[in-house]
Amino acid sequence: MTVVNPITQIFLPAAVVAVMFAVGTTLTLEDLRRVLQRPRGFLLGLFAHTLLLPALAFGVATAMALPGPIAVGLVLIASCPANVTATVFTHLARGDTMLSVCLTAAASLTSVFSLPLFVAAALSLFSAGGVVRLPILASALGLFAVGTLPVLAGMRLRRVRPEAARAIERRMGGFALAFIAVVVGAAVWSERGNVLPALLRAGAPALLTNALSVAGAWGASFLLGLPREQRIAVGLECGLQNFALAAFVALTLMRAPLLLLPAIAYGLTMWLSAAAVVLLARAQNQRN
Repeated sequence: MTVVNPITQIFLPAAVVAVMFAVGTTLTLEDLRRVLQRPRGFLLGLFAHTLLLPALAFGVATAMALPGPIAVGLVLIASCPANVTATVFTHLARGDTMLSVCLTAAASLTSVFSLPLFVAAALSLFSAGGVVRLPILASALGLFAVGTLPVLAGMRLRRVRPEAARAIERRMGGFALAFIAVVVGAAVWSERGNVLPALLRAGAPALLTNALSVAGAWGASFLLGLPREQRIAVGLECGLQNFALAAFVALTLMRAPLLLLPAIAYGLTMWLSAAAVVLLARAQNQRN
């Protein structure tokens, strides 16, 4: 891998910061309090996203006897917070959009602690420590800088200058998503010699993990008696992962492009489950 890569070391972190800041501008403490007045959906979604998804990735990797780097990469993408587009898909499916926003922001805040711990455990369990290393403290600080601080800054702007925050929310959302799509595509292309030959090895476990994530989150929400709107939000939040953050960890912090294979495969397949949820939800809305 190239030692100096401006795409993965400069532009990719900048793209993550832009999107996380846009997430923060959509959230206020009052919104969070309203969600917590009916906390079951929020607590279930955060618990599932923070703990159950990585556990599911560990289980899939073990059951399929995946090679070390592929197994660790699967745990990595499962440990990332939700993709910001989860809110868009939740809105399209007539789900609880504010719950989705709160879950995305909360998972972005907690991932600074959970992601390094799960990835370090995966490196140890799947004997990949000799191939790559994860500096836990440096990773936590890096995740805090690109994932947590921008969310807090966006929330602060929303609190002190709500009109400016709403303007950024309207204009920055689409720009940030386009920017991050270009940068992530460039990051993958810059490492094509390492990632493309082995991409097919990660497709099946990524698809299985994604399907089980959405189905498991929806089933748990149903058993807990959550209303349909919250089931949609929790299911999509647990199915759409932040590929850009996974790329930042794999390429920038760990400099291990093989770990990105499951994230690439997951990033391609997660839109299928999201589209299925939206289509099924809208079809049910028409019947009702």
